[in-house]
Amino acid sequence: MFARAVNEDATIKAAMEDFILYQIDCEKGEGIELAKKYEVRGYPTFVAINSKGEVTDSWVGYGGPENWSQTALMAAADPRTIPEKKKAFDAEPTADLAVCLANDASTSYDFAGAVGYYRQARELNPAGTAEYTEQILTFMYYGSRGGAFTFDEVEKEAQLALTKTDPSPEQKVELALMVRNMARQTGVSERAIPYIEAALKASEGSTDEGVLKSRTHLEIDYALLVEKDNDKALKLFRSTLSEGWMENADKLNNFAWWCFENDLNLEEAQQLALKGVELADSDGNRANILDTVAEICNKLGNCDEAVAHMERAVELVPENEDFQKQLVRFQKVLEEKQNG
Repeated sequence: MFARAVNEDATIKAAMEDFILYQIDCEKGEGIELAKKYEVRGYPTFVAINSKGEVTDSWVGYGGPENWSQTALMAAADPRTIPEKKKAFDAEPTADLAVCLANDASTSYDFAGAVGYYRQARELNPAGTAEYTEQILTFMYYGSRGGAFTFDEVEKEAQLALTKTDPSPEQKVELALMVRNMARQTGVSERAIPYIEAALKASEGSTDEGVLKSRTHLEIDYALLVEKDNDKALKLFRSTLSEGWMENADKLNNFAWWCFENDLNLEEAQQLALKGVELADSDGNRANILDTVAEICNKLGNCDEAVAHMERAVELVPENEDFQKQLVRFQKVLEEKQNG
């Protein structure tokens, strides 16, 4: 998306007058070592360097022409190195420096550090509360995957976003999706219900295509969590799937995993996942889908089948430690079942 925009978007072209953009594939050739040197962990990552090769700014993600250009221009306006900016911030903190240091922290996946800097930016510049809070929630979302934040911590920020920043219907929908995902990850899905309800109410009657698509996903969760109507949820979920999905290994796996996560339609999910195994174009992809099949078999109580599918996954990708751990787990469940 950025590669196309950099050649077509006037906003980005204007920003480009202040620096030279050099694209590197960090998964090939010299890019592999450069990725290690500059701690690149996500794509796209943008790293601003001076003539000595010292980092003066870095950030992850595109975010659209306006956001990208604003960040890039701020980087060009302050050529000090990151250590120099940290020293300056300690001596005399400013919101702009806090944002710069937050973005740099997120580049190396230090999401707790990024959130800390953005909170300081919010204190230093209350007028930017809405923007900063959105960024805080984004970094908390990614950080929560690694256990950096609890759901209680996330919910405090979500409440602040709802009550203090006057979010648009579109923003309420995005907030609900984010909270829903984090609530699901931490096993407290029901706590997302107030955000789902608020987003559905705020976006009712919207004609925006993106909002309507996101609303459907929230309606699925509403059917599952509030209405307790699995058939309705399944029908809605099917409506989100693209044409030809039943002939695509990854999409079959995604469908099966969704059924597994929500404990519904498991028999069909297993059959479709097995179809995905046959359609998979690599051993790694095939093993990933076998892992899904094994999880479904285990949930259905077919522990011997779960072990057999996981053994096959390990045979396909023997170096994958996660698959090995899964196999041990399923073997233990089978043993406990056999021993009564």
